[in-house]
Amino acid sequence: MKAATVFETIRENITGYNVNTEMHNEEVVQGITSMYQNLGEDHIFMLKASKNSAKYLQEAILRKPVLIITDFEEDAFIDFHDEVAICYVDDFARVSIRLVELFYGEHIRNMKYIAVTGTNGKTTTSHFIGRLLSELGYKVATIGTLGVFDGAYEKVDFAHTTPTTPMHFEFAEIIKYFSTREYDYIVYEATSIALDQGRTGFIRNDLAVFINFSPEHLDYHRTMSRYLESKLSLAELSDEVLVNMDASEYRVLAKDRHHFSEHEDTYYRYRTDIDHIDLHVGGVHYEVRPRFLGEHNYINLATGIFALLKLGHDVEAVIRAADVVTPPIHRFELFSEGQHQFILDFAHTPVAIKESIINAMKYAEKMEKKLIVMVTGIGMRGYRKIRMTMKLVPEGLHHLVLAAEQIGYEDEEKIVGMMQKHLPASYDDSNTTTALSRQEGIMRAINHAGPDTIILLTGINEPQHYRGDVIAHDDRQFILQYLED
Repeated sequence: MKAATVFETIRENITGYNVNTEMHNEEVVQGITSMYQNLGEDHIFMLKASKNSAKYLQEAILRKPVLIITDFEEDAFIDFHDEVAICYVDDFARVSIRLVELFYGEHIRNMKYIAVTGTNGKTTTSHFIGRLLSELGYKVATIGTLGVFDGAYEKVDFAHTTPTTPMHFEFAEIIKYFSTREYDYIVYEATSIALDQGRTGFIRNDLAVFINFSPEHLDYHRTMSRYLESKLSLAELSDEVLVNMDASEYRVLAKDRHHFSEHEDTYYRYRTDIDHIDLHVGGVHYEVRPRFLGEHNYINLATGIFALLKLGHDVEAVIRAADVVTPPIHRFELFSEGQHQFILDFAHTPVAIKESIINAMKYAEKMEKKLIVMVTGIGMRGYRKIRMTMKLVPEGLHHLVLAAEQIGYEDEEKIVGMMQKHLPASYDDSNTTTALSRQEGIMRAINHAGPDTIILLTGINEPQHYRGDVIAHDDRQFILQYLED
């Protein structure tokens, strides 16, 4: 492709450049990326304005891109104008969408897309939709917090600069990868921040699924109304929507009865129990007995079932598929080692942690055991989130471990102190223990456990960010090593 085509595509958004475009028009462009690590000499580098942009620019220049496109003010990088061609634009998201369509349009149009948004459960719901479609014979990729997975649920090595929904060109490269392998569907998590930044604006979704809504990411959105507005914008990018009618904020999107609820009179209804799901589809009753536990997982599976039905798939075939699918790793995952029994659950938002604990309490009661729970204060998520989490911790636990994790540059003692301060009044020194790291918290939970207990570990079971370092960690591996030692 000639550079002239690129300039023409974004002409109305160009505010300035340091090259004569007529001379530059004949340059050949082989690719485009927003990751300097992937740059080649014949590539365009997309540089979004941020506090680290100067570093990224210098790294990019070393790789000699054919052009850099940025939304910094005109001549912001005038000191580098002799080293590289720079084009300044006024709307980075709009320019990115147009260039993604220019470079990847054919691959984008080859696929079908299902987007899942909500505050809690996006990962598990996306996973179930993908696994159900796979059971029906489709080739399906899933994209989200856990990474990028192919149809065999093997992780594909794609670098993300963002934790859940990829940036424009990273997402387009993933689409190209699966398009060339003749995949049918991509199921992805659509976060409110990604929607606000227009990262998925080049995708026309066959279905958007709206699962729940509660306070989150207010450090970014500032207000609940702006947070909700970002979520609702997904409907404009989608041919069909499926709405949880128990989340009143999303009801404005429902134009017919083909939505779902536990309590409302909708076409799709569900009710969960400790070991099964009762479903009603247009008044017809179905029972699903999953091969796993966790009623919050059951809600996500029911949502996945309804998503396929909304797309017109056969109900009997979907119910049969639901009987055999399994959840993603660390989603209410049970395992035992010696006399110790554990539940690993990635719950890390206030509402998700509350639901996880309630489901674990039901399971422990059924097994006639006491429940020990580790709840973490996530330093990188802010103190407001910690306060909200603590206020929602259910009462009645046998023992509670409060641990700091994903500390970043925060003070771990301050994190734990904040957790203690906002706990329900029934928790005190007699039934709580504190720890300054996730690993220490796991050790303290094990030290309080015995054959008559179950340990629930909530939080972010991933490598831990601490003072600029990333410390390798996996709960199961750490538990096995600790018990062996």
